[in-house]
Amino acid sequence: MTSSYRAAIPPVPAGGGSRFLTKIASRLGDDANVVERQLPFLGVYLVAVLTLWIPSIPVTVPWAVWVSAAVAVLLAVVARLVHWRDEPEWTQDLLPIMQMVCVAFLRAGTGGVGSMYTVMIFLPVLALAAQRGWRGPIISTIGVNLVILLPPLLDPNADFGTLVLVRGLFVSLVALVVAVTAHEVTERLRARTEAVSVMRDREQEMVERMRADAFELARVADARRAARDELVSIIDSATEQAIIATDATGMIRVFNAGAERLLGFGQGEVVGKRRITDLYADVVEPTGNQPRAPGSVAARLLESIVTAGDDGRASRDATYRRRDGTDVTVKLAVTRRLDVDGSIAGYVVVATDVTAEREASRLKDEFVSLVSHELRTPLTSVLGYLELLLDGTDELTEEQRSYLTVIERNARRQLRLVGDLLLTAQVDAGTFAISPRGIDLADVVTGSVASLGPVAEQAGVRLTTTIAPAPVTADPGRLSQVVDNLVSNAVKFTPAGGDVHLEVGPTPDGGAALSVRDTGIGIAPDELSRLTTRFFRATSATRRAIPGVGLGLAIARAVVDAHGGLLDIDSTLGEGTTFVVTLPAAPPPDARA
Repeated sequence: MTSSYRAAIPPVPAGGGSRFLTKIASRLGDDANVVERQLPFLGVYLVAVLTLWIPSIPVTVPWAVWVSAAVAVLLAVVARLVHWRDEPEWTQDLLPIMQMVCVAFLRAGTGGVGSMYTVMIFLPVLALAAQRGWRGPIISTIGVNLVILLPPLLDPNADFGTLVLVRGLFVSLVALVVAVTAHEVTERLRARTEAVSVMRDREQEMVERMRADAFELARVADARRAARDELVSIIDSATEQAIIATDATGMIRVFNAGAERLLGFGQGEVVGKRRITDLYADVVEPTGNQPRAPGSVAARLLESIVTAGDDGRASRDATYRRRDGTDVTVKLAVTRRLDVDGSIAGYVVVATDVTAEREASRLKDEFVSLVSHELRTPLTSVLGYLELLLDGTDELTEEQRSYLTVIERNARRQLRLVGDLLLTAQVDAGTFAISPRGIDLADVVTGSVASLGPVAEQAGVRLTTTIAPAPVTADPGRLSQVVDNLVSNAVKFTPAGGDVHLEVGPTPDGGAALSVRDTGIGIAPDELSRLTTRFFRATSATRRAIPGVGLGLAIARAVVDAHGGLLDIDSTLGEGTTFVVTLPAAPPPDARA
């Protein structure tokens, strides 16, 4: 069945209409609505047939009445038996046409022009006018004229004068007006019905969408509530770190148990009452009733502490002031929180107490600097007097000279250690600088190999080189210190019979590269990242009781970094280690002394 036919003959809704029509529809099947539309005509026709038993109503052409009755019965049978839903749309016009035929023969058999049953013609006219398009009104107008003309055609003796013609034309005109009016009204009602149907479908769709959105919103709300509860429980369980969350203005909104323990304030004292800047020891509060200006110290401090990198995070040290007035040094991790529209919703500050750690570091630096200066002066004096004794005019026995040589060697060793301590102190203080000039890295490596060759020979380690000219702008003294540390380390951690190979050459960008590769004991993978940390010694070295203080690689890294270079370490435990130093053609300008 076509969609237009469905629209023209809408299905009877379940439970709709009167109980009588509902019962009829339940017995007539899928095409009950088609049969129902014929019931008004068939009912009126039955009444008309019954009135024929009245003696005063003439039956002029009996066979015509019987033909009319047969057409009426055929109309009922066709309406019931034909599967209208499977037929084209135009077939629905057949039933009103059969009604017209039925009225025409009934009119012809009951007096023709003067028949009282002529008004029944308006029932099929209305049925045709209710169809889509203008086909129905046209067919109904033509049908009315045929009904008016049928009696004269069947009875040649019938009076067919001007009056009859005018009456027929007038009836046709009335039928046309009725058909057009009914058609327009039906089309408007149909359009409104379709609009209501569309709106109902959209409303149902919107209801379903709103129901789905409400369900999804409830699910998201439950998930966010669960996530929030989980986050709150995690924050509350963190007692070693102070977790403080603020809004965009710095007003504290979350203050966990770790923050209470660290700072001594209770949640009720700070949440919604204090800003994050109130916790800092270096904030100068306005006096009296003077409000904070946008450019005040507190405002600038807030801007500085929440300044984050591209990832929205920042880490720095700060000094908080406890409730009792004492200060505590904390390491801050500040994370920026964004709202759904991308604007800043607030900040999360995680503070860890590093007071003891920073104090220990400060004391250690002071100790290193103090010891370095206190030891360097007497050692320099000792070495001076040793040189006087060794180069003096007085004759020394071989035994005395050997003793003095041992003293000189150990004094110089101690002086190098003091120099290393001083250098690390300079690096930490930010005062370490280099004095670069044009050199050839190959000459620096050759000199270091020459001085360390006897040491390698004494340890039973083969020292080999592959050297190519590599001119750079660098500090030769500091680079010599780097090469000495790397080579002495390689020799120290390589068992007798092993190899240490040095390779130096230029890089494509005009710089230079140095590689020191040994076949020694190697370093554990989890210790590689800490190898250049000051005073750190690998487990493989401590287990074998290899002497050292853990400053050589830290100094090498500091010197290489000052030149703007890179120090890469690759090692396999039990197989050996490779150190690669890559230097640019010239160090950065801010590294020069």
